[in-house]
Amino acid sequence: MYSKGLHRFAVLTAAFIGFLIGVGASVTSTGSGDAVPDWPLSYGTLFPRMVGGVFYEHGHRLVAGTAAILITILMIWLLRSNQPKYVKTFGVIAFVAVLLQAILGGLRVLVISDPEVQNTATEIFSVGHVEPIRMAIAITHATLAEIVLCMTFLISLFTSKAWVKFEADRIDTGVRIAKLYTLTFAFAFIQILLGALVRHTQSGMAIPDFPLSFGKIIPPFGNLPYDPNAPFQISYAELQFKVAIHFAHRVWAFVVAGVGIYASILAIRTSVKLFRNLAKMWISLIVLQILLGAFVVWTKLAVLVTVLHVAVGATILGMTLILSVLGWKSIKLAVEQKELILSNS
Repeated sequence: MYSKGLHRFAVLTAAFIGFLIGVGASVTSTGSGDAVPDWPLSYGTLFPRMVGGVFYEHGHRLVAGTAAILITILMIWLLRSNQPKYVKTFGVIAFVAVLLQAILGGLRVLVISDPEVQNTATEIFSVGHVEPIRMAIAITHATLAEIVLCMTFLISLFTSKAWVKFEADRIDTGVRIAKLYTLTFAFAFIQILLGALVRHTQSGMAIPDFPLSFGKIIPPFGNLPYDPNAPFQISYAELQFKVAIHFAHRVWAFVVAGVGIYASILAIRTSVKLFRNLAKMWISLIVLQILLGAFVVWTKLAVLVTVLHVAVGATILGMTLILSVLGWKSIKLAVEQKELILSNS
């Protein structure tokens, strides 16, 4: 059942989660992840001096706390509404995911600053250093944020008037479009993981030029520019690893774009207005995202550009999921319509 208030609140929550992802990217981009050594408080208080990295890290915590409140209200509203059971389930999933994300965010801090947490973590995972654990927690934390975003995007769709109207249209947009958007969503999720890996391994400038890589189409992995006397020394193998991650992120971006643009062109050719509009928006966003990726390199990881790159990437993931769901829904409705026609003939 359509409720204007519920739908608007769901859209507000989804937009705020997108904002939260951007704020989280600003923490990583400014190197402020360890600016506040304690959790859940910040230097033993709820409101520390907002200077330097504390501004970004504690600001991120405040935004995350607000997002958790919005998700909680949304879940309660859904559970008390007349929405279908599957919509309520997505609300509960979003709530659980945001709680897990908060816990992981706290662990990300404490695994660096608290010796007891460090020792426990290294013993559990049988590693000699805490850095791989920190990185795994940070990437999982970022991934959960994307899952929460996807849940809120779906809830916004399912509570919308457009969803109800789309059910009434009963137009089959074709199995190929649904499959292509589903594939694009899977590819986009992999791209999100690669992007998180690039950020949390500090590989954003591992390849300093674009569109080429060290002046070549494929990076010269056996002959990378390596300075053994650099002030922050890494091994040649680690340099190769960072270049490989960065290059994979670039290549996979064009895979996502290629499949998604093809699906969107097919969607634009359909008679379903909602599909056409969303597909056009998707193409616009993917072009913008590739340009932002280029500017991330050209501006040497400028914070604003990087934050926009992360936020637009999250939006593309959520929109792709919506297009995929709409595709499969249209097929289901078309089958039901055909069965109804056959039963009445």
